[in-house]
Amino acid sequence: MRFLSRIVGTVSSPSERNTAWIPSRRSFMAWLGLSPLLWGWRILPTTSVSGQARDTGVEPRMTVHPRRALAGSHQQVHFELSVGEQPIVAGGGVRIELPVAYLETAPSYWDQPQTNTPEGRGYVRARASNGAKIVITLGGATGGIIECIVMDASLDGGESIEIDYVGIVQSLTWDLAVRVEWRGNAQEPWQSISELPTVDIAPQTARTLFAVAPAELQRDTEFDLAVVLLDQFGNRATGYRGIVTLTSTDPRIELPRPYTFTEADAGVHVFENVKYGTLGFQRIDVTAGELHGRSNYSEVSDALPRLRRYFGESHFHTGSGTNHEGFTTTGAGGDHRGHFTSAEAAYAYLRDVIRLDFGSSAEHDAPAFTDQVWERSQQITDSFNVPGRFTTFFAYEWTAAPSEGHHVIVYPERGGKAFNQRDYPTQRDIWAAFDEQGKPVIMIPHVMWAQPDHRIWSQVSNKYRRVGEIYSLWNNRFLLQPGDEPQRFEEGVDNPWSYQYAWHRGHRIGVIGSSDNHIGHPGANNYTTSTQQAGGLVGVLTSSNTREAIWEALDARRTYATSGVRILLSVTADGHHMGEEYATDQPPQIVVRVAGTNKIQTVEIVKHDSRGYRTIWQHEPDSETGSFEHIDDDFTEDSFYYVRVFQVDEFSRGAWAYPSNEMAWSSPIWVEKSGS
Repeated sequence: MRFLSRIVGTVSSPSERNTAWIPSRRSFMAWLGLSPLLWGWRILPTTSVSGQARDTGVEPRMTVHPRRALAGSHQQVHFELSVGEQPIVAGGGVRIELPVAYLETAPSYWDQPQTNTPEGRGYVRARASNGAKIVITLGGATGGIIECIVMDASLDGGESIEIDYVGIVQSLTWDLAVRVEWRGNAQEPWQSISELPTVDIAPQTARTLFAVAPAELQRDTEFDLAVVLLDQFGNRATGYRGIVTLTSTDPRIELPRPYTFTEADAGVHVFENVKYGTLGFQRIDVTAGELHGRSNYSEVSDALPRLRRYFGESHFHTGSGTNHEGFTTTGAGGDHRGHFTSAEAAYAYLRDVIRLDFGSSAEHDAPAFTDQVWERSQQITDSFNVPGRFTTFFAYEWTAAPSEGHHVIVYPERGGKAFNQRDYPTQRDIWAAFDEQGKPVIMIPHVMWAQPDHRIWSQVSNKYRRVGEIYSLWNNRFLLQPGDEPQRFEEGVDNPWSYQYAWHRGHRIGVIGSSDNHIGHPGANNYTTSTQQAGGLVGVLTSSNTREAIWEALDARRTYATSGVRILLSVTADGHHMGEEYATDQPPQIVVRVAGTNKIQTVEIVKHDSRGYRTIWQHEPDSETGSFEHIDDDFTEDSFYYVRVFQVDEFSRGAWAYPSNEMAWSSPIWVEKSGS
């Protein structure tokens, strides 16, 4: 693992540096719940950040070249600080911060700066135009701060400090405002400059193509079909100008003619007035040159059902979990890999690019996540809520000790308090706070580690924990294990981190999926070298795309989880939906309807009673869609049932596509044996 900071040069006198220390890596990693194996370093001392800019005639000016770079490309970037009216003398200098991250998000950002290997990635050098000695110090919470101190001379107006960086720039597209601070001498505080230089990070060419349609549709009724092109890093392929053609499984569909993408489309085009003419599961295939994609299936009927399926993402992080002031010199409150992304951009990506129906950012409750930051987070969330089009909820992540389990706290309305893990360190503490507050709230377990001392399920309470993450990209696929383990938190009645363990001990909790995305691409992959693995999705069955309706479905556990693809799933037992409880003295009749995004490999019904867990029915449909029924003639006592679906891996050649399958899980249905 990369060191997150190191001192490359030192200043001759300790008095020339502020002695305030950033929290140690040990405490930072402990707060995140990471293993002690990852501890052991300390971040170097840093001076304070005033954030006060001087008069523009006095302060220096920073320029950067090139002003535009392709996402994920290898670049030589030249920064030049031109001294203003105030000279920079010994002990003064400049520092900049580049977006650098670590662990699984490192490929999304800039290479970590280093000064040891000129031919290596991230190499940094600096010089003064008048030949003054410059000492470079590298540091910051994620290692992205480059500090250049003048040692033995002064720089007057018109002279400059030049910094060259050679390495890979970030793969995420936005206009990057490079953070710059300067000071005239060792006694002055660091100050920001008035005009920050920007680098326009532009997307690569289109690499991935897909389409999105509503999950339920009425025959011969118009709907909108969104066609999306992404580059290899999941960015909108804004430069695509090719022709897109549509075909369908429905021979009676009314499709638009081939369409040529324009600059205004910016990689996403919505086709209006599309109509399916045939009942059943239908989809649309999309071709753009050598690229081929498809839509999710839609279930077409003569009348829309009362309950319809919607997809969402309940758990992603951005830099809006902090106040965005100054450099990343402490543990961030939001995206703890560096607070460079924004909730506004992430919500726009979720709504306009990935085209999900609902979502919620869930920033970490670190010290930087103040009441003011929480209020701002709620304002941003509220601004993206459009009833009937896109629904948002107010959420944050309660990051208690791993044994208590991290949880996403979700409110359906503004004004709920962000109870943090420092003041409310246990589940019982925060439940008592919820009781006293008296507002509707759902507490979603974000099961993190497969550890023997896990106590996330030790306290049985179904009041606030209505649904939980059985799958998240961050934990099931990419964080601590080298391979793909989509069932890591499902199976194992003796594993204290698993949902089978929880259900066996009386927790009546439904299941969802989410990504825990940290790069501003919610609903997608944290690794951006491939866009072919999505990040975990919530499926809900409800009456409309509004806060009231989706909240009711979450509270009723009428939910299911997928590993990130839009698999359509519905499960009933004697007409009772996923998450429900009922009583009967007759053998339950279980009905499963499923439509995958590729061929369905296996559909299983799993049952639990006093004999434990077992698969009571299994079918290999050898098709992408199907409807199945099973009657449990062995129903002799209280039981519950859930369905899991295995899909053939549709991305077997993808850079990060593992050989195991995409999956879906239904919430259980609890059935009481009448008279037992």
